[in-house]
Amino acid sequence: MDDRRTFLKKSVMASAVLAVPTVAGCACLDTIRAKVPMKTRQVNRALVVWYSQTGSTRRYGRLMAKTMQEAGIKVTAGDLREIDQKTAASYDLLVVGAPVFYYDAPSFVQQWVRSLPDLGGMPVAAYVSFGGPEGNQHNAACSILECLVQKNGVPMTQKAFMNIGSYPLSWAGDKINKTPWKNQNLPDRQTYEQVRQYALHILEQVAKGQPAEFSKKITLREISTYFGPIWWTKRSIEKHYILKDKCIACGTCVEKCPAQAIDLANHSVNQEACVMCFGCLNNCPAQAMYLEYDGVRLIGFHEFLKMKNIQIMEPAELKG
Repeated sequence: MDDRRTFLKKSVMASAVLAVPTVAGCACLDTIRAKVPMKTRQVNRALVVWYSQTGSTRRYGRLMAKTMQEAGIKVTAGDLREIDQKTAASYDLLVVGAPVFYYDAPSFVQQWVRSLPDLGGMPVAAYVSFGGPEGNQHNAACSILECLVQKNGVPMTQKAFMNIGSYPLSWAGDKINKTPWKNQNLPDRQTYEQVRQYALHILEQVAKGQPAEFSKKITLREISTYFGPIWWTKRSIEKHYILKDKCIACGTCVEKCPAQAIDLANHSVNQEACVMCFGCLNNCPAQAMYLEYDGVRLIGFHEFLKMKNIQIMEPAELKG
């Protein structure tokens, strides 16, 4: 009974969201600005971290790190889950990246930032990757900066980089042959040049001692984040488990799951803990993850690329 009541309540709230006038897009929320003075204008050591589901955010982060290294900076770069948070405050610059996830920065990325030690005025920057033009990417990057400012980071800049979308519901069922993939060639050379220039821009802003201010915009996408988009997606998930006869026990699904919801030994997924990131489905090399949405079995990102004969371009610096 409680579940039904909650469902009806959220239905009413969702209807209210759809009724909000589009003019709200021109309004802004509170300004995100530094709370403490910037501690340095000299970057000797930088930390570039990311959460990446299908590789795009990682690719951009690695290219930023490479660009900074070529500029003479000593850079530590990697998946944020592999970085010792206690060491974060010892750097001169921190850059955090994530994919846009249900129109926001992933909650587990925001929680990781909130768990950092006091940054004491360290210059910070954010970037996000997104698969479609209406992903609320500006606000998603602002969410990361907002968390960094709470840890006394000093915001320098933010940027969003577009790539081919990796959301399995986009190509579920018949959509795989009907959806026009206008951004299937992204990232391209221009995208990677934007990434390189962004890395240099961060360093320039720090050297100038010019913190920046940002404000989230009130948009329909932003408002929708308050009404449980993950919850709504999970309502239509009918089956989610590992196919025992196909599983090769490589552990990729466990590694990619940010919620520790995968029980590889029992070939099961904890539905309560699952955050519907589709990382397990998108990255399983054996197609052993079974996920059914509204009666349709979903396929993962890399399988989709094979079916559509799409190859993602790698930046020259990262080849080999």
